[in-house]
Amino acid sequence: MRTPDGERTGALRRLHPVSMIYFLFRSGKELAGMVPLIPAVLLLANRLFGGEVDRVLLTAVLAAAAVLALLAFAWLRWRRFRYRVEGGVLYIEHGLWVRRKSWIGKERVLSLDTTVSMYDRLFDLVRLEVETAAGDDEPEAVLSSISLEEAGRIQAVLGGGDVLGAASDEALGSDPQGAAPRWRMSLGRTFALSATSGKFATIWLVVAGGGLRLWNEWLEDRAIGETLHEFVHDIGLPSAIVLYALLAGLLAVGAAFFLECGFRLAKEDGTLIVERGLWEKKRRVVESRRIQAVLVTEQPLHRPFGMAAVRVVVAGSADEEKSTIDLLPFVRVAELPALFATFLPDFRLPSDWRPASRKAYGSYALLPAAAGSIAAAAAIAWLPTDWRWFALLLPALAWASGALQWRQAAWSQEGDLLAIRSGGFSRRQAMVRRRRVQWLRASQSPIQRGRGLATLRVAAAGASGAGLTIRHADAAKLRELSAWLTGHAADRPRSSRRESRAF
Repeated sequence: MRTPDGERTGALRRLHPVSMIYFLFRSGKELAGMVPLIPAVLLLANRLFGGEVDRVLLTAVLAAAAVLALLAFAWLRWRRFRYRVEGGVLYIEHGLWVRRKSWIGKERVLSLDTTVSMYDRLFDLVRLEVETAAGDDEPEAVLSSISLEEAGRIQAVLGGGDVLGAASDEALGSDPQGAAPRWRMSLGRTFALSATSGKFATIWLVVAGGGLRLWNEWLEDRAIGETLHEFVHDIGLPSAIVLYALLAGLLAVGAAFFLECGFRLAKEDGTLIVERGLWEKKRRVVESRRIQAVLVTEQPLHRPFGMAAVRVVVAGSADEEKSTIDLLPFVRVAELPALFATFLPDFRLPSDWRPASRKAYGSYALLPAAAGSIAAAAAIAWLPTDWRWFALLLPALAWASGALQWRQAAWSQEGDLLAIRSGGFSRRQAMVRRRRVQWLRASQSPIQRGRGLATLRVAAAGASGAGLTIRHADAAKLRELSAWLTGHAADRPRSSRRESRAF
């Protein structure tokens, strides 16, 4: 029996030969750990030949050997990688030294995500990543460089959402009939996010630090170094520092822009498709049933302009970074109600918050200020320079941060939705539905007990670090909230684990 394309049913398939580039990068990462052995190789070579070996020649030989080894390993990995999708099961044979066989059933597949790399784009290919509940930091299976038709066939057999249809360029373009809801981040917002995000700060530090290191180790002793010295002398050191910071900032903004550019969101049949990237397009499929919590974050630079970011926490991944997905990276807070109704109908922004009580002010602000005063006193007593007097800022900063946290602290209980607000200079709203709560834990310190306060931590699958903690709230109200959260255990899956300590 043969398939419509003439291939025998049950026959194993190979990836496109272009996938050898993917295996080449994987082999390079593995061999990168052998770089520290180069000094040992040089020492052994000197002893073996009984004299000083030309380092340039030896380095060239080692580099050529490494390239040949990488090419050989990549070819062998591609040659030994075969797969078959049939009867709702993905079967894979792979392994360089040890032959491995894997079976992934349709019922175990959580998502099928695709990535279009630069070399795949030249041949209209995609990389398909299969994630299951047992996956760790890496996907359970990666099918690199397969055709769009093959990816669609695998998706039809394994399910896991439409990895191609709703997220295609045509589907995400203008659609006057509005067949599928979609949202696209404009270039203006992409640029603003690129210049104010944490990625920009990280890239700027790397670029600025790398430039200084390049100056110290290579440029300073060459003719270009002398030219730069004269230029710095002409414009002055302060102006040179400002100019260098601005140039590094422009490079960082450009790099961050390429990472953030092309963000698009679409919804089809209860499945969310997220696409981002310019040179390498990454596409993630999120099923609504996997969403455990929703996070709305307003960063200090974004809050004055009424901008926020929305992320969702999904179940099934052991990697915390993978379990949290950007859904709306840069959006106006005023637009959130309509966007929630379109893409997250099970969630909504609370309208009635229960703020922290006045008696919680001491736990939020006064105790940190007291701790800061002790640290400042110790610094003034032990530090020998006049800089020690700056330690007086510690209690003031601790008090200001705590006071802001007290003003932001609140929680809301509307219908079956629990929302928790927290933050200081920034603000975060975390929302989880009651049936998604896996466990909750209450705690009460001696100071809290004397004031009738307590802390309640709520966790959903994959959202242990999602900020679902109500700190220094009225103990009686938290007891009522705990009873509400645990009042319908019979309606929840048996795998749910719940804890509630008396307080």
